Amino acid sequence: MSEKLKNGTAESFFANAADPLHAAFEAKAVIHSGPGGMPLMGKEARDYLEAVAEQPRNGKTLAYLHVPFCETRCLYCMFYQNPYSKEASSVFARNLVREIELWSDKAAMNSHPVHAVYFGGGTPTALEPEDLKTVLTAVNRYLPLANDCEITIEGRIHNFGDDKIEAALEGGANRFSLGVQTFDDRVRQSVMRVDGRDAILSRLDKLISYDEAAVVIDLIYGFPWQTMEVWEDDIRTAQSLKLDGVDCYQLNVFEKSPLAKYIANGKLPPAADTAMKADMFALSVERFTNAQWRRLSNNHWGQTMRERNIYNALGKGACDCLAFGCGAGGRLQGNSFMMERRLAEWEKVLEGGEKPVGMLMKPGKHWHLMRTLSSEMESGRINLAHIEKQFGVPVRALTEDVIAQWIDAGLMHRVDDWLVQTIAGQYWHVTLAQLLIGLVGMRLSAGAVNERPAGNAAVFSGEKPAHG
Repeated sequence: MSEKLKNGTAESFFANAADPLHAAFEAKAVIHSGPGGMPLMGKEARDYLEAVAEQPRNGKTLAYLHVPFCETRCLYCMFYQNPYSKEASSVFARNLVREIELWSDKAAMNSHPVHAVYFGGGTPTALEPEDLKTVLTAVNRYLPLANDCEITIEGRIHNFGDDKIEAALEGGANRFSLGVQTFDDRVRQSVMRVDGRDAILSRLDKLISYDEAAVVIDLIYGFPWQTMEVWEDDIRTAQSLKLDGVDCYQLNVFEKSPLAKYIANGKLPPAADTAMKADMFALSVERFTNAQWRRLSNNHWGQTMRERNIYNALGKGACDCLAFGCGAGGRLQGNSFMMERRLAEWEKVLEGGEKPVGMLMKPGKHWHLMRTLSSEMESGRINLAHIEKQFGVPVRALTEDVIAQWIDAGLMHRVDDWLVQTIAGQYWHVTLAQLLIGLVGMRLSAGAVNERPAGNAAVFSGEKPAHG
C-alpha cells in the first residue's frame, strides 16, 4: 500500500480489472484508513489535551470505555493486555470511575449530548456484576447522555451469566455486542475459544429473552478449518436466532499473533487466502440480503429496528469521542489520543490527578475531509459532490481519472451523484479508502487545486494533477 503512495502515478492506484473480487489489488489493507498527524507523548500529550478539553464540543459525540482484561487469550487476537482476576476488576472499576470524574467540569465533557457509549476491550463482560454496574452508573451520572443514547457492552459468551446481564441492564445498557465468531466447535477449539455451540445458543436465547436491549453478534470468516460449508452454517445459524444484528468481519492473521505462529509451526492449517475470503464475504452478502436483513454498512446487518449501530457508524468519521480506561482511544477537535496502555502506569498517572493520556496525534490540515472520505467508503457508497461542497475541495477533479478506472474495473458504479460499491468494491472498501485518501492528499500537497471556503465550489488551478 505504501509503495503505491510513494510511486505517485495515477496508474499505481488502478485496480486489476481482470478479477476485481478476488484480486483487485496486490495486497488488501487490514486496518481502517485514516489521516496521520503529529505525535505528542506522555506529559506533553496530557498537557495539550487538557487545554483542548476546555473547548466546548458540538455535533455528534461518542464515548469509549476500555476494559483491558481477558480471562483467556484467543489465538487470533492482538488486543490482549492483562489477565483477569476479581481483585483486578474491583480496583479497575474504582479507578475508571475516578478517571470519568476527573473531567466532570470540562467543557469537552459536559457541553453537548453524547449519542453513543461503547464498552470495549479486552472483555468488558469479564468485570464482576457490581463493578460493571458501578461504572455504568458513573457514565449515567457524569456524561450528558442523549435521551436516545446507545449504550453497548461488548463481550463474550463465556462467564456472561444472568447476574452480569441484569447488572448491565440495571445500569442502563441497551445493546450487547458479543464475539461469537463461529458456531463450529472444531474451529472454535482450534483458536482457543472456550464455549461450545450448545452453550452459545443457550446463552444467546437467554439474553434475547430479556427483551430489553439489542443483541448483536460478531462472526468472523477465514479461520483455519473454516470451510465454505462451515461459514454457510455459521450464517444459517445466526439467521435462525432472534438476533437484532450480525456483524461479519474477515480474519486478519497478524504476523506476531499466536495464530500466525501456530500456522507457521504446522499446528494449524493455513487460514483462508484473500480470494477465498472474498467468496465468503460475497456469500454473506447474498444470504443476508436474501433473508431481507437491513444493510447498515459493508460489515453490519440489522434484522430488527432495535439495532441502530450508532457507535460503529459514527466512529469511522470525524466526530468527537471521549475516552476512558487503560488503552482507550478517543478524539477531540481532530486530535486523536490514546490512554496509557500499561496498566500500572495508567494507575500511577491517575493517582497523580491527571487524565492518563499516553499519546496524542495532532490533526493534519485536511483531517476532517480525510476521515469523511474514509467513513463514507465504509458505508458502501460515497457522494463526492456533497463532500466537495462541504469542504471546498474539488475532490471529483482530483480523483476522476482513478475513479473512472475503478468503475471500469467493476469496483463501483454511478447512481446520479453517488458512487455505489459493487460486491467487489465492498470487499476491498478499506483498501479503496486508503488509496482514495492517499490520492487526494498527494494531489493537494502537489498544489493541483485552488481551494475555496467550504460550501462554495473550488476549481482546478489550470494545471493537470501532479502524478509524481
